[in-house]
Amino acid sequence: MRSLIAEGGAVIIADERVGDTFTAPGDDVERYMYGFSALHCLPVGMVDLPSVETGTVMRPQTLRGYATDAGFSAVEILPVPFDFWYFYRLVP
Repeated sequence: MRSLIAEGGAVIIADERVGDTFTAPGDDVERYMYGFSALHCLPVGMVDLPSVETGTVMRPQTLRGYATDAGFSAVEILPVPFDFWYFYRLVP
């Protein structure tokens, strides 16, 4: 995505709203998301190589690391009140 956006543009990402860190046993949303992660998203994410093999449950710090590695200068969590999703803005 970094190479596709125009000058002054940004990338918006929607990702599952889970805690900043994992604490067992996790709340209802986190357990729900881990089910999708283990049974669908992780296997699909491992098909195309190279892959970092991340499933559905990606913590905000993990996304920040991936964005930095891709050349983005900032990652903002947008103030969208929604129980299941975080909305991130990646800035070149």
